[in-house]
Amino acid sequence: MAQGFDTIETGRLLLRGIDESDAELIVEWRSVPDVYRFFKSPHKITFDEHMNWYRNSYLKNSERFDWICIEKESKRRIGVFGLIRDGDKAQINYLLAPEGQHKGFAAEAVSKLIEYATEKWNCKQVVAEIHRNNKPSLALVVKLGFKKVSEDEQFEIYGITV
Repeated sequence: MAQGFDTIETGRLLLRGIDESDAELIVEWRSVPDVYRFFKSPHKITFDEHMNWYRNSYLKNSERFDWICIEKESKRRIGVFGLIRDGDKAQINYLLAPEGQHKGFAAEAVSKLIEYATEKWNCKQVVAEIHRNNKPSLALVVKLGFKKVSEDEQFEIYGITV
């Protein structure tokens, strides 16, 4: 649900709810082969496909929250970070633009969203489902204290209990 949830601030980042003005950039990021190959539905998306999801699924889901990530210094949008609430558990997901990678932004944003899920929603666990070949993302969650809890042919599930 894009409207009505908190703007989140870290030392270098501002996270605000996604809206239609972010659509072109999200489609651009989500359409990079080195990005979408790690998704459950690995394909290049169209603007219309994204807008259909946004209007007909995202806005109607009161348990999903996605934030556009803005680097404060440059004021550039550099990614999308999200949480899906499921009782006292939350699943985190993220997509960082190539220009935002390898700068510690993902760790900063994910850490803050873990804090948000535990303090605002009283979540006891945060999980991340990561494609087994996405080595940078796997390294990130391990660095943040997540432990592997399960796996299947393509994805590994990591969790952190807080």
